[in-house]
Amino acid sequence: MQRHPRSQTRRDPASLTLGILVTIAALTFCPGAVLGATASAGTLSGSSSSTADPPRGVAKPGLRDGSGAGAIATTITADATGAERRLLSLEAGSGASSIAVRLVVVNDIAGHFEVLAGVLTRLHAIQRQQQQQITQAPGPLLASMPRVIYTGNARAPVENGLHDWLGRDVVGAFAWHPLNPSVSGIDVTLAHPPPPPPGPGWRTPADVVICVSAELAPKVCKAVLSAVEPRLLLVVVHRADTHTPNARFLRLHPAFKLMALSPHVANLSSHILRRPVDWSMPLAPFTPRKPCQMKKCLRGFSIQGALRRFKSKHGNGFTRDYSGLWRRLLQLRATGQAVPAVVVVGKGLREDLLLPPELEDRVGFHPYLKYPDFWSLIHHSYALVPAFGMPVYYESRISSTILASLATCVPVIAERRLLDTYTFLDERHVFLRQPGEDEAAAMVRIMGLPEEQLFARRDALCALQAEMNARAEGMLGGYLRAALEMGSQGAAGRRSRGG
Repeated sequence: MQRHPRSQTRRDPASLTLGILVTIAALTFCPGAVLGATASAGTLSGSSSSTADPPRGVAKPGLRDGSGAGAIATTITADATGAERRLLSLEAGSGASSIAVRLVVVNDIAGHFEVLAGVLTRLHAIQRQQQQQITQAPGPLLASMPRVIYTGNARAPVENGLHDWLGRDVVGAFAWHPLNPSVSGIDVTLAHPPPPPPGPGWRTPADVVICVSAELAPKVCKAVLSAVEPRLLLVVVHRADTHTPNARFLRLHPAFKLMALSPHVANLSSHILRRPVDWSMPLAPFTPRKPCQMKKCLRGFSIQGALRRFKSKHGNGFTRDYSGLWRRLLQLRATGQAVPAVVVVGKGLREDLLLPPELEDRVGFHPYLKYPDFWSLIHHSYALVPAFGMPVYYESRISSTILASLATCVPVIAERRLLDTYTFLDERHVFLRQPGEDEAAAMVRIMGLPEEQLFARRDALCALQAEMNARAEGMLGGYLRAALEMGSQGAAGRRSRGG
């Protein structure tokens, strides 16, 4: 994870005053852009004095590529001086809507903390762009301390290592609110929850609410919307196979946008719902403390994800085809070939792996790791093995293995169908299986590749990671601009009516 220390550079009063005047002019004469528009690409570095390239196979902080969406423009720092705080309290137009966007992010599925992490990291990047004044065009401003509302174990972000992964700067940029009866004293299932405890808490009005995977769990999102009454709802869509024209999440808010995590999910969602669906995959990069930069520190192959069973009209089983992979590894052993080491990381029980005794020495199982340890094991593997046990990851759902690949810059072993589905990937980013080659045979071949070929893919993935994040920042910035535009239009309507 990239850590971006706050700049210690002090600005003189004259430059501060000029910056405020420029900001007022920009906000007056350059209203919010059309939803989804992006500014030109900029450059964001972790430190103004650092110019050295990071180790290969490790993400370069804030890399920008001309093919990615632009960075969000800004002119006001989050750690505002008195003059800046007064500016942030001004209202756009004649005083109807706040210049700074008040934001709430909601996560109701513990297994989707990786998606939440990506959203928060990209929002923090937008905040830093505001602080550093590194872009040219005017853009939205995020109010300080956006709220993060999550359900389940109140200490989960600490205990599962999410905070360690995100880093102090990102965690400290948000106000974290656990939402369950034992902690917050409310029951979100109630139509009229009891009054909140003294203090503003999380219920103060907001302009934008981002709900992660609300197509799967709309109840908490609905409760938060009722409390904060935003102008705009953004639903980050994980699965399209839950969609129907009458799905509950479509009635959560009169003004909403859908952002799927992958093109194939967006395409299916748009087809079913007959409405535009954007796509973007915000990523929280993992930066290991001791990056693996040589072949000798790579150890086997990783399979990640929960050991979860499924039932469908096509059959039932596990979402990963462990048994099929074990059979192939046994065949390798029977023919005298070297059996690659495999590490399984995720949630579940070892007995659910149905691991043959002959492979006990070649397969490691590490359940319920904290995020930094989870990512580190993947980082030190040759590649991620999808081992898909169901076709939905090619049809209607985003695979967490693809997100893991982009977060860690570790390539997946891919068949051509995977590239046809996850179209942002190409042969530079994966180990493409050869004709007639299955995952086990590919593993053996990959172990014999030269070091340069192994790490070239990691470098390409890190570059793609930066492009994906530039796209995500541009798209999230577009939604913030849309909310400001909606507020300006509402204010204009009230003025025209003499309100």
